Amino acid sequence: MRPAKKRKKGESLKATVVIKDAFAFAKPDASEDDRDEVKTLKRIRSEFEGDKSGIMYPKIVVGGRVQFKRGDKTIEDTTSTMYEGVDDELLEKVSGGTLFRAHRRIVLASIGEPLRTVGSVKEFVTVICDAMESHHATVERCQILHRDISDNNILVVRSNDAVRGLLIDFDCAIDTSKDRGDVRHEMTGTLPYMSFNNISSSNVKRTSLDDCESMLYLLCWYATIGFGSKDERNEAKAAFGDKAIARWRNGSMVSIAKAKLSHLRYFGSFKLDIVREFDMTAENSKQLAQLALDLYKALFANGNLGEEYHGTEGAEDDPYVAAFLNGQPRPAATSSNSPSTGNPFEMRSQEWEVISRDFLDVLARAKEDMVNWVDAPQQPR
Repeated sequence: MRPAKKRKKGESLKATVVIKDAFAFAKPDASEDDRDEVKTLKRIRSEFEGDKSGIMYPKIVVGGRVQFKRGDKTIEDTTSTMYEGVDDELLEKVSGGTLFRAHRRIVLASIGEPLRTVGSVKEFVTVICDAMESHHATVERCQILHRDISDNNILVVRSNDAVRGLLIDFDCAIDTSKDRGDVRHEMTGTLPYMSFNNISSSNVKRTSLDDCESMLYLLCWYATIGFGSKDERNEAKAAFGDKAIARWRNGSMVSIAKAKLSHLRYFGSFKLDIVREFDMTAENSKQLAQLALDLYKALFANGNLGEEYHGTEGAEDDPYVAAFLNGQPRPAATSSNSPSTGNPFEMRSQEWEVISRDFLDVLARAKEDMVNWVDAPQQPR
């Protein structure tokens, strides 16, 4: 082990690692836990370590389940040990039951700042583009789907004068190469940014498109509150309730799902209800608004696919979606209530590779074009 470098007098201590400590959903047997973030991060590291492509990825140093001594026994810190001896009926009454969680600790060499620290539209576009490039690469090369794109899970990494984006927190990630049974109706993600499929527990296969949809919601949120000082953003949030996008964040799960379904129904409704209310005072805000529209087109109105794939019209006819929106019990899976062929989400999921590639290409072009961005008085198309 190398001796610690001695700091000069008055020199501040800089973090070189971050420790993530969490009680995460898990399987009791660690060897069978296919949602173990430690395994996921090691798999990503093995694929990208030494890679020359410049992909940003979270660099794990070490990690595992936390253990402690009880007498001469070594015991894992889990909800099973935490609630050991508690009557099952009492536990059910008090907490509504609990899924198994394991205390996991991970040391990461990736250091960054929260996404809210971006200081401009250009920085924001750079960061989210890097995050989605990493997302696409982990799906394509590692068969790992993140499933929780949110402002908490993207870091701003600053080095000298360069700004990069880093996608973190793979707690909800799944291995797409394994048959994990029916995970379609699992509700994962952060509520304001959940895709419609996730929030409605639809029976449509979960793909990269759900994470692309989450990224579009994230862009719209930041474009609405702006990129000013902390006080200016707080002021924007205080006036947020009058905007249509507030319905993506406030209210019941059903009301949020209905709002997203309505705002995304057509290109025109998205532009009129959401993009029109962006903060247009920031430099390059017009280009950000155009980017939002281009991303909508790539995801919900892709020119490479027929119009039957566009928007959200017809999603309500899906039996699972209809049950959710009407507050009815989720129907049992049968051939008669499989996802409707008229559900555009289902149809797009069958072309997820083409659509997610187009979505990333739109972001990548915006990142490349930023050097030519001028804050000219033009309206998004």
